[in-house]
This record gives sequence, structure tokens and C-alpha cells, in this order.
Amino acid sequence: MYINSGVLGKLMPILDTGAVASALSGSLAGSDGDRLAEFVCVGERVEVARIAVGLSTAVVSTGNVLITVVNRPTAKSATGQVTIGTLTIPTGVAAGKVYYKDVNQASIDPGGSLCFIVTTAAAGGSKAGAAVPGFIAQEDPEYKLNESNMVASA
Repeated sequence: MYINSGVLGKLMPILDTGAVASALSGSLAGSDGDRLAEFVCVGERVEVARIAVGLSTAVVSTGNVLITVVNRPTAKSATGQVTIGTLTIPTGVAAGKVYYKDVNQASIDPGGSLCFIVTTAAAGGSKAGAAVPGFIAQEDPEYKLNESNMVASA
């Protein structure tokens, strides 16, 4: 996982997706069942500047694999999500390559998330591929009382 150290502790992986290599050949392409990872914002707002995936297994497919990255106002909910960018991974790409896209600094607010979803899975008889998602972001701090989702605990 590639994370700018300035946001470590601000965006945390949701445990059911983790930060390990995930298959690009799932059968539920486009659904939440094919989340590579989802990172929930638990601190100050952050602005994402780059999205990326590092391939840990070669991509074998009859067509390109597409990974859509979305900004979700509420973690684990597709309601109101906005696409930040789509990564296109061509077939035949060897393990070790990193595909990235610079994006127009999308703000992830507290309680929201950054989600990587396989929207077109690897296909064909010997389909294969696995990737580890990552991003580069910077803090975009706001005074905590101005953030409606930041609630001080008793």
C-alpha cells in the first residue's frame, strides 16, 4: 500500500478489505464484492492527488481490467459516491508494474471513504491478476467543530 505518511492515521483500511493483494478476476465485477480496498477517513479531511495499483500477479485476460476509484460520503455505502478516476490495466502486464493516475485532488471527509472497485474483471480461460491499491494524499485540515461527522466522545 502506498500512502503519504502525512495521512497515515487519517485514512484507515476497512478490515474486510485490508491492504493485501486482491484478485482481479472476481465474478462480481462492479459490485462491492469486488472491492480491492476501502479506506475510511477517521481524522482530518484529506485531498487525494494520485491513485495507483501495484500488480503482484501478472494480468492474464482477454481484455483490459478496469479499476474504478470512488469517493464515498459514507464508508461502505455506494449512496452518493463520486468517481475519482479509473485505472486501466492491459492484459499481459507483468507483476511488479504500478499503474497510476493523477486526479483533481478529491476531498475525502471524515466518515467518508476512498474505495477501489474492480469494475471489469480479468476474463477468459486462464484469467489471473492481483493488485495492491494505494494513493498519495495530503492533509486538508478543517477545524473539528466545522466537520459535522466529527463528534467528541464523552
